Amino acid sequence: MEASVGSELNSLSRESAAACINYITKIHERSVCFFMMKNFFKRIFIIVVFLALNVNCAHAVTRYEFLSRLLEARGINWSESQEFQENNPAAFILRTGYVTDTVTNLSAHVTRREVLRWCIESLGLSFEAQLLSDYPLKFKDVKNLTPFERGCLVVASNMSPEIFTKSDKFRGNENLSSKEFQTILERMRNASSNLTLDIVRNPLEGLRVFIHREGVPTGVPAWRVYLDGIKTKTAAQTFQKSLKPEGINVSVIASEAAYGVKSEKLEDYNQVRRLETIAKARGLKIRIMPSMTNTNMRIVPKFWVMLKIDPSYWKILPVTSKNGSKELLKLSEISSQNKTKAAINAGFFAVTNLTRGYPIGALKINGNLINQPYDGRACMGWNNDDEASFGVVSGDFSNWYDMENIIQAGPLLLDEGRTANSFENFSSSLINPRHPRSAVGLDNEGQWFFFVIDGRNGLHSSGATISELTDILRSQGVLYALNLDGGGSTEIIINGKVYNFVSDGRERRISYGLGVKPVD
Repeated sequence: MEASVGSELNSLSRESAAACINYITKIHERSVCFFMMKNFFKRIFIIVVFLALNVNCAHAVTRYEFLSRLLEARGINWSESQEFQENNPAAFILRTGYVTDTVTNLSAHVTRREVLRWCIESLGLSFEAQLLSDYPLKFKDVKNLTPFERGCLVVASNMSPEIFTKSDKFRGNENLSSKEFQTILERMRNASSNLTLDIVRNPLEGLRVFIHREGVPTGVPAWRVYLDGIKTKTAAQTFQKSLKPEGINVSVIASEAAYGVKSEKLEDYNQVRRLETIAKARGLKIRIMPSMTNTNMRIVPKFWVMLKIDPSYWKILPVTSKNGSKELLKLSEISSQNKTKAAINAGFFAVTNLTRGYPIGALKINGNLINQPYDGRACMGWNNDDEASFGVVSGDFSNWYDMENIIQAGPLLLDEGRTANSFENFSSSLINPRHPRSAVGLDNEGQWFFFVIDGRNGLHSSGATISELTDILRSQGVLYALNLDGGGSTEIIINGKVYNFVSDGRERRISYGLGVKPVD
């Protein structure tokens, strides 16, 4: 019995051992198979990724490709260019200054931040980008952007059509994808025929700023460069001669209290870059002004700023230099001296020398008549109770005497919302061409407004005729409006910041302005 039981147990042990060995063998075989399959799929994954990366690299967007297609999307006519003969549109857009970056490696992949800058520059929106660099953004990863790039992103994400859609992240250092490339090109095509930008800011309670841009440049820019700050005429002439060997021709000009030089029209932006380098090395001030004629006069760039002023919080008043209206100062200096929160250039004035002149027409400040009226021209008068009067002075001025403040300019643009229809014997050269313009008045809500439209700048803003100015103001709900001095004097300052591009590239000295101060 015991032998039988032992034999049986021994048999079970041998079977169990065999079964265990067989089980372990199968596990091992499966492990080896799994290991082999794992390596197989790993290798397949590596191959797929490698191929995908190579395909992506083969179709990655280069700087050359983007700049070339950008030119096409903008609809710029460059068929007579030497670069066209060489089939190099990227070189053309860089040479003309539509894009001002110095790009040395056109075969490199283009980044999103480069695309951002180049789109905004080519649309003629550089000034708007500089102006709006402190405007709030929804993108969270913009700390590494330059102020100009930040302003470009504000413009690109707020204009219509938008170039970059508002989102949490901008990803500026990433390369542009092929999909985004096609989307941006289509948006640039649309913007080239139908661009608008509207921004509203509230710098202080009771002050509201409306910024508007429409249209794009359609011609090819040339450039004129001014270098200011040379002490003597002899030094300016010596400087003039030193530039000739470099192929840069300049003329000597009187420049404020000193001298300077002015370049001829430069079609090659490399010469502008060269003059920038020279100006920096010599400590000279530089003004770079575009010079161009739009090829499509139906699409012209226009930029204007309107400041609405709530009389519950603020009052307006004429402001002069602390030495009086016969000293000519920049508006920023007049504003600073009078501690105003906003200011605009005001009526016409005569110039007797660099820093001296006098107002043309009536000027009355806080009850003091500074200058006599000019017969046949429009005035605006107002008292301390915000009662205002608009009209043309004709002979008797006595009905204006109860107004504490009076300015005279002209022509009157709107009277109770209707076009005044009188040009007050101003010349057609002031009325009919497009110029930078300034205006002041009251809207349909009883708020004062200051208004400027930039001009004489083919990339930024073409200006307005008197008729166009009137139409814009009416569209903004204006009831009464007086045209102010324009041209190079057109300027608006809000909370210490110049909000428009003055057409001379620098502030002009004026006799007086209009300022905004808190209600007492």
